[in-house]
Amino acid sequence: MAASDSPRLEGQPEGGAELAGPSGGDQVAAATLTPRAEATAGGDGPPGPTTSQALYKFWMKWHLPIGLVVMVVFGFLVPVPGEWLGDNTELSTACVVIIFFFSGMKLKTDEVWTALRDWVGVITGLVLILGVTPLIGYAVREIPLGSDALSNGLALFFAMPTTISSGVVLTGQAKGSKALALFFSVSTNMLATLTAPLFLSLLLRGEGVGSGTIDIVGILWKLLLTVCLPLIVGKLCRWFDLVRKIGREYSDTIKQLSSLFLVLIPWMKVSQSAAQISSLSGGIIAAVFGVGAASHLVLLVLCAAFAAPLPLTNASRKAIIIMGSQKTVSIAVAFLALLPEAMSPGVMVIPCVISHFTQIVIDAFVATLLISLLPTAPAAEALDATATEELAPKGASQRGAASAAPAEVLQDSASPEDSEPARV
Repeated sequence: MAASDSPRLEGQPEGGAELAGPSGGDQVAAATLTPRAEATAGGDGPPGPTTSQALYKFWMKWHLPIGLVVMVVFGFLVPVPGEWLGDNTELSTACVVIIFFFSGMKLKTDEVWTALRDWVGVITGLVLILGVTPLIGYAVREIPLGSDALSNGLALFFAMPTTISSGVVLTGQAKGSKALALFFSVSTNMLATLTAPLFLSLLLRGEGVGSGTIDIVGILWKLLLTVCLPLIVGKLCRWFDLVRKIGREYSDTIKQLSSLFLVLIPWMKVSQSAAQISSLSGGIIAAVFGVGAASHLVLLVLCAAFAAPLPLTNASRKAIIIMGSQKTVSIAVAFLALLPEAMSPGVMVIPCVISHFTQIVIDAFVATLLISLLPTAPAAEALDATATEELAPKGASQRGAASAAPAEVLQDSASPEDSEPARV
């Protein structure tokens, strides 16, 4: 994520992961993302990125989506390794802990306080993300998809908080308030460990909640231990200069490690449910794509309508529209890791991954559209950029930061950075 156009979490992750910020020490990434930034005053800059730089840029932008698809397909085709690890180890829990420790280690909260000045925007976004948008889960559960696990997976995904990194980056691309977007990312991912289990206890009531199949209190406790505690410990570790230095210099490496641990969880879950997944037809999978895309469009319209009459700046409205409509795959995957096998979490993860992809593709166009529909006052845009730049790592150039942002869009792997979980 860029120094000036990114959330305050320097690193990647939908669980992420999304939290990789500008790579202070990953020199290859800097060179890759800003191939023309070193042009001389006379205009004689390099002609363009080399093949290796272009490949590196492509990898950093797409490694989480590629990893999710590859591991889901591998788990389905070769289920034995993932099934054995899922049945005989606590690797899923360990992955969640590591992901959110990395997120905390790279979490910068300074810019979050800037957003609190916009109290109307703060309250509006929190209500939408934690209280209103999860209600769409009741509707998607009633859509016949041929499998209760698919419907439950969609309901679970839409009960999640906002994305860890992609939403913050897209808000910046739309010239919205990045400070407000970062606040939503950090605060809702923390609060969701309390609210998401409560929503899911109602959404999945017919799946055994209260009768022993799902222990919501137990899941709530485990989320606090595996998500909140590692995040806090990682953040506390930032008090040490060495940890901050590692976070800066190995930002891309940490981001890729977060993505690796994130994709291991759906790999094991899919492996354990390979037999059930094999019964799903191509038509059903296409229907999941359609329902996921339609649901996201509904949330976009809902958030826009909710914010329109309120006394907000256009920058704040854009942050609310994008962050309010997106859902994180990182917390969803962490939650799935705690569900009993009787609920087929390996099948439930399929709509989560699909919906994560569709929302990113849709919002890439929405971000561009919002620039013209909701023009941002130059003064407000400059103020938001200044707040971001003041917290940028030393030595990071503004041009380098702006170039880095696109590579973060799909990194929702694991940090309520989203500055990024984070590219669950």
